[in-house]
Amino acid sequence: MKKQTKLIHATALTATLLCGTVSLPAAIHADAPAVSAGFSGGQAIKAPVQKPLWTAAVDPGSKAAVTDDGTVLAFSGKKLIALNLATGKKAFAYGSNLKPSVQYLKGTAYGVGEDGHVYALHAKTGKELWKTAAGLSDADEPIVIGDTVYVTKKQTLIALDAATGKPRWKAVEDQAETAGHLSLEAEGIIFMSNSISGAYSYSQLKAIDKKTGKTLWKAPFQAEPLAVRDGLVYSRREASLFDEEDPDEPPHITLSVFNAKTGEKVGERVYSWNRTNNSRSAGFAGSMLLSGNDLYLVTEDAIHQYDFAHYEKNGKPVKKWNKPSYPIDLTGSVHAGRIYFSIYDGYSIGGMKLVDGQEVQWGADNPVVRTEIYGNGVYIGQSDGVFHGYNLQTTAPDFTVNTGSRNYGPTLRSGSTLIIQAQDNGRLIAVQVPKALR
Repeated sequence: MKKQTKLIHATALTATLLCGTVSLPAAIHADAPAVSAGFSGGQAIKAPVQKPLWTAAVDPGSKAAVTDDGTVLAFSGKKLIALNLATGKKAFAYGSNLKPSVQYLKGTAYGVGEDGHVYALHAKTGKELWKTAAGLSDADEPIVIGDTVYVTKKQTLIALDAATGKPRWKAVEDQAETAGHLSLEAEGIIFMSNSISGAYSYSQLKAIDKKTGKTLWKAPFQAEPLAVRDGLVYSRREASLFDEEDPDEPPHITLSVFNAKTGEKVGERVYSWNRTNNSRSAGFAGSMLLSGNDLYLVTEDAIHQYDFAHYEKNGKPVKKWNKPSYPIDLTGSVHAGRIYFSIYDGYSIGGMKLVDGQEVQWGADNPVVRTEIYGNGVYIGQSDGVFHGYNLQTTAPDFTVNTGSRNYGPTLRSGSTLIIQAQDNGRLIAVQVPKALR
């Protein structure tokens, strides 16, 4: 009887399904993405974690300096503090409400207060040497060159005696919004780079007599000096809206040559190269670097080297290398038989061996935000809070430091001690430099 009942129930269910009187649950599907793309994260950098020699709490975002006698100058509570390089112990504290950046030169520390006063003190003892009145500067830090301290206040460049703090002169640039960038002091002349605004903006090179502050001359559409030698200034000419481009003319860079004292244009140098159809990075040519008499110039496809001391019109480069397949901008100085460049697709630094043109890089595993090179060490801070030290010659990672910071101040080195500036969390981290990287 039970079997007959089950059969009746099954027959009834079948009939019900055929008649459509029972609803089954709808099929469930995962959402389809509008875009789906994946990329390899690469291999993680594997290097021993370096234990700090010491750490010190400082004001977040501040910038430290290291002296040549074993002192680290930093900021805590808006005061300038001095730390022992070997131990991190505080030697003294100075001032109040100071801007968080300091310049050091020959035993003296220079800085600016939030109220615009400029100060100088003995970097070893903390003894104040001089202090100016408030309101003198709106700059974050002074620029110290030789016996002169330069500060800016809006459109004015102010020169102070480095020994006494007494004002020497003021130079006003009334055509620009700021006093400009002090790019070079040479042969008794201060060279300022300005951006002049009007119907359109353009660059201006300005020469100022170091002793008197008198403006000697101005040159529009000129970049900061590439070199000042034997009374002559070499400055790259920048493009103007009024320039007429000749499609048949080869690509080139023009260096204007000026008399340093008078600003009279006494000549020019033109470095040109052949236009190619298989350009690796068209539009990114023209980066230059002068090292002694070796002038390096980046074209679309190559890096050229010229003898700067012996210019010849339409002259050929003395050496030539293939450039990397991506846009580059030469930076720093020639070091360890290599030239260095920043890479336009990020913030990382690469290099090229001058002996054979081989490209070199120090592979990070996260975005690079800070790079310094000292001796045989390449020091890289990443945005994930990890800091790596690499061997410059082999490119192999040597050590790792966990900083917990996305942003860094300049990495400092004195002898065998490296100072990492973790700006987000306000920490100085001192580590031992391995012998292989010194």
